Amino acid sequence: MKTRKVLSNFLMLSCVSIIITIAFHFVNIWLFTSVKYFSPTDAFFIEGVLFLIVGFYLLLGRGGINIWSVRAAILSALAGAVFDEDTVGPDEMLKRDRWKPEGFVRLALILILAGVFMILIYFLVYFLTL
Repeated sequence: MKTRKVLSNFLMLSCVSIIITIAFHFVNIWLFTSVKYFSPTDAFFIEGVLFLIVGFYLLLGRGGINIWSVRAAILSALAGAVFDEDTVGPDEMLKRDRWKPEGFVRLALILILAGVFMILIYFLVYFLTL
């Protein structure tokens, strides 16, 4: 039963990726047919690589300690030093702003699959025209 759900999710993600790939292919044909030195298939390769990179970045996660969480930790440390009552310390502030490993998994997988499809189509077109 679980295998069926995994296969249906993969099929759904692949269909969305194929739709994105086809849409970008038509946009490339519309935009780059008049350009002399840059063909639509060349743009397809560049878009495929960019989709792969963005997909892997989205798969990584989000969050982390930035300048605002450091400032909040410093402010909470100052509040703990000034007031006698128990306040939220800097370790709790930094723990709250930790790196969240849960990324945008579905969007990332869609973009990665679309990038793979674009690169595969680029190489198919390239080798068929030889």
